[in-house]
Amino acid sequence: MPEHPVKNLIGDLGKQLTQRTHSDTMLPIGEMTTFSITPDKFKEIHENENLKRIAFIDGGDGVLEESPNFLITINRVYFSMFQGKKRVLPKKLKSRLEFFSSVISTVNNEGGKKKISYETKLYPYDQKEKMYLPDELDLVSQTESTTILESSRLTSLARRFAEWKLAIQVVKEELQEGDMIVMDGSLQTNFKNETKYAKELYSEAMNKGVIVCGLAKTSRLITESGDPLLARIQEISEAVSHGKWFVEIAETASTDDRGFLLGAKFHSNSRHVFRFEILREQFKKMSEDEKNQVLSSLAANSQDLAMLGYPYGSIDVDRFAQVRVNELDMYRGMMMAEMMRHPEWQRLQKYSLTTKFHDDLNGVTS
Repeated sequence: MPEHPVKNLIGDLGKQLTQRTHSDTMLPIGEMTTFSITPDKFKEIHENENLKRIAFIDGGDGVLEESPNFLITINRVYFSMFQGKKRVLPKKLKSRLEFFSSVISTVNNEGGKKKISYETKLYPYDQKEKMYLPDELDLVSQTESTTILESSRLTSLARRFAEWKLAIQVVKEELQEGDMIVMDGSLQTNFKNETKYAKELYSEAMNKGVIVCGLAKTSRLITESGDPLLARIQEISEAVSHGKWFVEIAETASTDDRGFLLGAKFHSNSRHVFRFEILREQFKKMSEDEKNQVLSSLAANSQDLAMLGYPYGSIDVDRFAQVRVNELDMYRGMMMAEMMRHPEWQRLQKYSLTTKFHDDLNGVTS
């Protein structure tokens, strides 16, 4: 009887993914200076009594209705503050902001070429909250792609911009010199006009003396040996005696993406290594004691047994920013009731049916 293909697959993969030496370097992306990752480069995170106050920012979204030419999304952004394990309550801002967004695509003819434009409109519960949302003009985009409504990117567009906008307001109204703000994910920007908001945050933070950081839950970065970056850092760290540590990975030279990349482990008993960034201009001016104070402040917040070694502030904002499946059903019910009052929605519902047959089929065959 022939061997099962899965057995051959796992056997071959195991031979390819062999143990590497205790030295590696991140494969650079764009304008980047990378540093050799060796055991002697790992720096211990020491206990520190002067813990910094940290604001954590995150956002969530969920698609309520879509077709090839329109998209309706519920968006939520949230922040919380901690100093060590202690929660710090905001003095001026609401912790959570929720709003709806719609994206409509139109096909234009420019210079003999067909181009698709996407226009986004934002709908908060209270019009006064619009001042905390991004400018709708900054969310307009255009592409020559013939695939209308690239929803995987557009779904997160309004939410991502709103995270930057909320971070700016938190720095302005809630934080003081020496405090930190931690964005969910890296400090990289991916959308047109996103750098406008990132630069405003950096400018406000540097003027006020607030340290800007980014903490990524996952990473697709690889090393020059072709292995996952964070896994290689974990392997190399096995030759290090430190329980908590950080290591410098790379420095970006881009005027837009301005993070200094680190690998960090925030608890001695944790299995997780994270990609952590600090605004390049701020990191390069820090003394070793100042770097340790930033990392130790996060380590002091990373002792929750639910996810040891991951900042509780990041768990907290993920929980309250997340849009859950049962919530989507509730909002869809509200939308359906409103649609029934407008005859034009009978036509638009035909549009949305063009993307839903696979869901209906799954309901029959699963």
